[in-house]
Amino acid sequence: MSWLIRLGIPAALLVAGYFALDFIARQWVWFASLAAIAAATALCSWILFGRNWRSAGEYDLGTREREEIMQDLDTLPVPQFDQAVGGLLTDLDAKHVKRFGHKGSDLGCNFVVTLVDGKRVLVRAKKDDGTMRRMGERHLKALGWEAKPRWKCDFAVLVTSGDLHWMNYGLRNDSLARHLGITLVDRKRLATWLDSGSPPAVLRPNVPKQLTSQAA
Repeated sequence: MSWLIRLGIPAALLVAGYFALDFIARQWVWFASLAAIAAATALCSWILFGRNWRSAGEYDLGTREREEIMQDLDTLPVPQFDQAVGGLLTDLDAKHVKRFGHKGSDLGCNFVVTLVDGKRVLVRAKKDDGTMRRMGERHLKALGWEAKPRWKCDFAVLVTSGDLHWMNYGLRNDSLARHLGITLVDRKRLATWLDSGSPPAVLRPNVPKQLTSQAA
């Protein structure tokens, strides 16, 4: 009886394999479509979320610290948020910082910073009102269009407590900011600035090396 079982099991597997291959051969279009859908889904997931998945380990260590830094800023009313950004600007190596307020718009509070090298930078402070993720493109465009024609500034910086790098918004907003010549300081970069005290490069004057060595 045992030899019948030993022979029967391989035979059954061969017969099952034959019918399975025959079924796949008859339904190959259906299987190919299913495989294509699965591959497309995996590709879209990688494009949309892969950057965050790959960066999770890198960002995990700093996420809690950044959120602790931003927690107090998030609770501030808009005027106090503007004052906090103004405080960061007055700590710069600048000739003067002039505040122009909101000018009757919801785009944010405007500051014009004149650095010691003569460079003029328009800084717009915009506290996150819950719409910055989806409206970030609007704010970048408005700032880019106004910086030189209206404010006669060489550069522009958007400072916001909103996260403009959420999901797939980051690549689009970074690309638009580069195109318009804007330095984007959103939630993560603002927390880094507050923690380190080091402003973005555009807000640091270009001091010749020889002057730097003489000062040292």
